[in-house]
Amino acid sequence: MKRLVDYHLQAWKNRPEHKPLLIRGARQIGKTYAVRRLGESFVNIIEVNLELAEDAHEIFEKNLDPERILRELQLYSGEKIIPGKTLVFFDEIQAVPKALTALRYFYERIPGLHVIAAGSLLDFAIEQVGVPVGRIANLYMQPLSFMEFLSAIDQGMLIEAILEQKQEEMPTVIHNKLLDFLGHYLAIGGMPEAVDKWIKTQNAKESFEVHHQIIENYQMDFRKYAKQHQVKFLEQLYSQIPHLVGQQFQYKNVHG
Repeated sequence: MKRLVDYHLQAWKNRPEHKPLLIRGARQIGKTYAVRRLGESFVNIIEVNLELAEDAHEIFEKNLDPERILRELQLYSGEKIIPGKTLVFFDEIQAVPKALTALRYFYERIPGLHVIAAGSLLDFAIEQVGVPVGRIANLYMQPLSFMEFLSAIDQGMLIEAILEQKQEEMPTVIHNKLLDFLGHYLAIGGMPEAVDKWIKTQNAKESFEVHHQIIENYQMDFRKYAKQHQVKFLEQLYSQIPHLVGQQFQYKNVHG
């Protein structure tokens, strides 16, 4: 799937001065996929998922010297890291808050290196170590927009029709076709896996099963990152969100 974020990532890569990039956004919206696709334009990519690779955590425990970190990353990955040719990617960086702090030193000491970090629950890490203000660039990623949805289903001509539309009224036949696709988009949503499932099967039920899996994953994160006494309230609130859409939020209206 082509994503708008691809253009932002390519522009970041091509800047003479590229600060380490921190990509923020919910789980499963395509952050990792987008970075890997950018990695194809480099000679090589060093990817470390800090949530899965617990043995890599100690790389950041000794100190935050970027030269040492890169040496150990090379040994860990078995690949050379060459500024300007290698993309270093720390996925799920919230699992190691010190790695977030280390980003600033990459910019200060090795400015030619392309470094991207991504995370879905970064507020918890930021609460512990803060954000290296002025030393990193931020990019906020969202699920697929309607235009990206149209691109995913090969409706490029409709995208052009929207972008080229002037003040005059759009022809009814085109408008109705867009409304039909908008209905599909509102039902399927913008989560990439759900959209991909619908494209392959044309079965909304298959996409809804993906939705349920994503919801379960989000709920599992409550116990992983929230304080124990907060979990019950988070679960209550999360289960009530669909019923509160469009209303003024008051916690007293949330029923357990």
